[in-house]
Amino acid sequence: MPLGIILAGGLGTRLRPLTYKVPKPLVKVNQTPFISFVLQKLALVGIKKCLLLTGYKHWMIKKYCKDGKKWGLKISYLREKSPLGTGGAVLAARKKIKETALVLNGDSFIDFELAPFLAFHKKMKSQATIFALWGSLAARGSLKIERTGQVKSFDEKKADGAGYFNSGAYLIEPSALSFLEKNIKKKSFSMEEEGFPLLAKKGKLFAYRGTGRFLDIGTFESLAKAAKTVSAHRIAEAAKKAGGAAIFLDRDGVINRHRHDYVKTPAEFEFERGAIEGLKTLSSLGLPLFIVTNQSMVGRGIATKEMLEQIHGKMLSELRLFGVEVADVLICPHRPEENCSCRKPKIGMLLDAKERFGLELKKCFVIGDSTADIAMGKKAGCTTILVSTGYGGKDGLYNATADFVCENLNEAAKIVKKALR
Repeated sequence: MPLGIILAGGLGTRLRPLTYKVPKPLVKVNQTPFISFVLQKLALVGIKKCLLLTGYKHWMIKKYCKDGKKWGLKISYLREKSPLGTGGAVLAARKKIKETALVLNGDSFIDFELAPFLAFHKKMKSQATIFALWGSLAARGSLKIERTGQVKSFDEKKADGAGYFNSGAYLIEPSALSFLEKNIKKKSFSMEEEGFPLLAKKGKLFAYRGTGRFLDIGTFESLAKAAKTVSAHRIAEAAKKAGGAAIFLDRDGVINRHRHDYVKTPAEFEFERGAIEGLKTLSSLGLPLFIVTNQSMVGRGIATKEMLEQIHGKMLSELRLFGVEVADVLICPHRPEENCSCRKPKIGMLLDAKERFGLELKKCFVIGDSTADIAMGKKAGCTTILVSTGYGGKDGLYNATADFVCENLNEAAKIVKKALR
């Protein structure tokens, strides 16, 4: 079994003033220091020994983690006296790494399976293997991967759109560390900006195309998302039981009656015909339900985010009376001309749900009334269903053909139910 290594020495500058008081790995998510989730995951995948690479506020991390018995681990520590970067910190631990090591970041979490990851690493006789996830490339290390899994190139935070990205988890051999030690002539360096690109150039870097929930706490935005994700663990477990499948529903014209002047208040929200019956059927299938909706009225100043929350509060409250629970309401508040990554037909909202809940988009369903809904679903590889309510596909904005066409959400639910048999 590999040696577990956790990078926990960063300054956490983007989370100041929180990190003036505690190091980033100890920032709490739902009342629990984040590093606890990482350590718990290491133990769950069978890791027994863990090395914590610390620096900033070292004593606080050591006081919390102690010897690791709380998680069933044996923890040791190596403290950097000055910042060494993600690559320099690992290289400084070179003498303690006598075997394959699994390296994780102390500020990110992946709900991954180690066995197939390790098996691939050994099969390819790789010196370093990144656990790669598919999703948004914004502010992430993007990977170009050969059919064999060999990494052709690694670009740190230089790409956008969707593709395979570095999750922050990787397996590395002592031989790879020796190679880096010989070729990088400085103590402080970034594994992402210098180490991985060098290993890729020499053909020593592979990527395992994995799946699983991913979250990090590197920024205040991602910290808020992490809290939401952790509290939604039940949803992720439901998706896992369903093999990563879920149902994405447009709102206007599918769940509620479409208004050309927008649904601006709770009083203007009316359920579409067949919607309640359809949602009750969909809710009984055991798949998480997500609402994905463009709401440019917020960006246009027609209604506030607070008012939109009130509208959705009414919708969700009424649905609960019928026994329907919605996992999450995903919203794009931007105007079309803002060219954001979340507005349909772009797949940003689906990628967000995929990463937070460990979904398999190819196993998911998208139900909508517009060509934007269907185009989004097609781009993501989902099964698409067009309903005749609302626009009924007659908006004519995009050239997209649905897999199924039906009268309303009630009929769409029957299609989904039949497909799952």
